[in-house]
Amino acid sequence: MAASRRPIQNLQTDKYPDTSKHISPMEQLHLEISENFSLIHDPSVCSGKTSDMAKGLFLSCRGRLCAGESAGMGLPVWKTRSRTYFPSLVNLYTIGRHAIEKEFTMNLILAWQIAGKRAPEWVSVLMECIVNWYMRIPAFQHRLLKLRDRVFSSFALNSSLVPGDEMGHCRVMYEATSYGFTIEVHTESLQRQGRFIMLNEVDGLAFDRLRIGNLVLRGNEIPAWKRVSFRAQLESPLLDAGLSLLPGTNTEYSSYALFCGREVAHGLDWAGIAVMNQQSGYTYRVIVHPLAGA
Repeated sequence: MAASRRPIQNLQTDKYPDTSKHISPMEQLHLEISENFSLIHDPSVCSGKTSDMAKGLFLSCRGRLCAGESAGMGLPVWKTRSRTYFPSLVNLYTIGRHAIEKEFTMNLILAWQIAGKRAPEWVSVLMECIVNWYMRIPAFQHRLLKLRDRVFSSFALNSSLVPGDEMGHCRVMYEATSYGFTIEVHTESLQRQGRFIMLNEVDGLAFDRLRIGNLVLRGNEIPAWKRVSFRAQLESPLLDAGLSLLPGTNTEYSSYALFCGREVAHGLDWAGIAVMNQQSGYTYRVIVHPLAGA
């Protein structure tokens, strides 16, 4: 069924907490940031290995939906010692005319198939260990990505998301502002020990430049997972657009950990900045702007 379209105009006024409205997750929502930038909730957009999980909000730049195979902006992931849990969307709300709230349950896990048959459980555990190792060696990630494609092809190795244990709920609110948008996260009900990661992703084909102060990385020079600071900025010369993050107001920089990355390969097309914070409730700001001097 095609998603219907419900525009939400950004008024840049005070919040209206009494105007929260439950919306069908199958509807499309449009949250305007400025004349050139907006956020989109569109359940019909799905591609690659993320096609079976819920998404955050997709960034639209100058009329182009910057989705690719990305998780979107503001998508939670819960990573325990042995498993990574991905979200399903439970509830969707509009709050006034300038904010959207999503409630997620963390209940999807990766299941692996070899030549079309379900792989044993130890394969999933092994793949989780390989991913953890891969994330620690940014200098070799793009060479390993090419090796991954050959190995997956040789062994007819594929993965899909399937229901696993439910690890609790989290709520994410996206509020449009004059500089971009604010993301507010609440994670009180999550179970077990783990790392809570907020993904903020766009398509990697368009966003192919990473600027960290005077350091500029382009295309495949950008690793898949690299620790960065709030100085990091993802850029798209094609769309004349830049993305960067800041802590929430009245929040210490030291309570956040940021990681930036980009993967463009078979079944992969994303670039983004991930946020980690040990607090059960926190905010961060996403700055969206034209490129300086463009």
